[in-house]
Amino acid sequence: MFKRIVFSSFFALASVFAFADDAVTEQPAPQVESSSSEASSSSVAVSSSSEEPEGPKYREVPVRYWVNGDSVELEAIFVKIENDTVYLKKPTEAELKHIEHITDQQAIALQESNGQEVEQTEDENEEVDLNAKPAEIIMTDAIKDSMAAQSDTTKAEAAPVDDGADDDLETALQKEDKRVKMEEIAKMEQEIREREIQDSIAAAKKNPYIKIFRFELKRLYNMEDEVMIDLSLSNYVVPEKRVIEETIELYPPGNANLLVVSEPAACSLFVNGIPLKQVAPDTIRNIKPGKYTISVMKVLKDVEWWGSAVVRINADSVNKVTIPVLRPSTRLTLNSNPEAAEVYVGEAPSLNKMPHYMTDMIVDNVKPQVKTTVYFRKVGYRDTSVTTEIKPYMPNLVYVDMTPVLDDLEFIEGQNAFNKERGLRRIGRGLLWSSIVPIIAGGVMWYLAERDWSKAADKKHAYERLSAFDSDDTRQMVKDNHELNDSGDTKCGVAIGLGALGLGLLTAGIILAF
Repeated sequence: MFKRIVFSSFFALASVFAFADDAVTEQPAPQVESSSSEASSSSVAVSSSSEEPEGPKYREVPVRYWVNGDSVELEAIFVKIENDTVYLKKPTEAELKHIEHITDQQAIALQESNGQEVEQTEDENEEVDLNAKPAEIIMTDAIKDSMAAQSDTTKAEAAPVDDGADDDLETALQKEDKRVKMEEIAKMEQEIREREIQDSIAAAKKNPYIKIFRFELKRLYNMEDEVMIDLSLSNYVVPEKRVIEETIELYPPGNANLLVVSEPAACSLFVNGIPLKQVAPDTIRNIKPGKYTISVMKVLKDVEWWGSAVVRINADSVNKVTIPVLRPSTRLTLNSNPEAAEVYVGEAPSLNKMPHYMTDMIVDNVKPQVKTTVYFRKVGYRDTSVTTEIKPYMPNLVYVDMTPVLDDLEFIEGQNAFNKERGLRRIGRGLLWSSIVPIIAGGVMWYLAERDWSKAADKKHAYERLSAFDSDDTRQMVKDNHELNDSGDTKCGVAIGLGALGLGLLTAGIILAF
């Protein structure tokens, strides 16, 4: 009996060790792979850290993304767009708190904009530390199964144990062997669970990203910066924030809004040539009512396509503008406040120079120039000049706010006298040009009169040679002679009149133009 008990105990221990050996032999491959991946990742980390000062700095931001075919938006952490793939990852506990804080702030701002009272909470002003380590491990399916098995084992261990005081020696030995076997099995299960947890963590660290093809996304909203991420970019990261003191405002603040729709979508927005951190279609909020030049730009095949429109924004109405991008060409966009200002490109206003253009307008097919000066002039406002570069295949926006003249009446009278004098010179130039027509017409009529007189002389010589004979031909030649002389006299009178008119216009033009 004793031998049988010893043999059974030995067989149980052998089976336990065989199970342990099988479990251990199944584990080294993931361990080696994870360690190699850790080594490679560490080497990449070292190389990236060594190259970090040279490359651009970027940051990960919370986003809301909407995939085609889904009915709701999801939240994640945006990493980058690379090779037409959007890399996202699940937020940690600290990042989830940061997302909730951003959502609460947006809700509060919306309530305040609607005039509602906002209840203040104690933890409203608490800052979320995004660098804090997560309080819990990543809950993968393998970890959940292991924790469930561990809880079952704990319950089994917590059950009352029969000490076998009332049993015989054989039964006590069997129970002891069973207890030792269960302890070994529990120990091995604990080791296996720990390895599964470590492998799951290593796998999550190795590939923590959610990969989505960028054209499968409807929209990708940067919650931290409150802007849309342009999904037309094949390679993009969110740059690191830099603390820069704003010296100028992007646009005058006010209580009006403007919805800008571009054709095609996903175009960058510009207000009076100043870029905004927005992508159309989007709403320009809290802008002062007035006139603005709104531009959109999209890069297609490494070339910038631009479109612009002059918009007058009202505070008490829905403001919307649709702007199509145009084929790349060198254009000069001239806008001023107020409108109908005279524009001189490359030369200053003078009495002998008329304005080249009148605002607002877009001049196509302009010759690119490294440096040129554009002059704006309008009665009642100070003359304004802008020196700019006309870049090829660009809209080249030139916008000025002219300063009104309020109290300087002499200056305004001088401007009116300038316009009057220039108007007279303009009339004189018109008379000079118009004098050409009557002078040329008079010359033509004189030529025709000379030709009629020449024909009349030929007729006279012909019938004088035949004067001894009275015939029908002789009488006809006499009649033709008189008619040609009369026609020549009439044309001569007309020529003299046209010549006099031309000389009069020429004289008046010279007097007025100079």
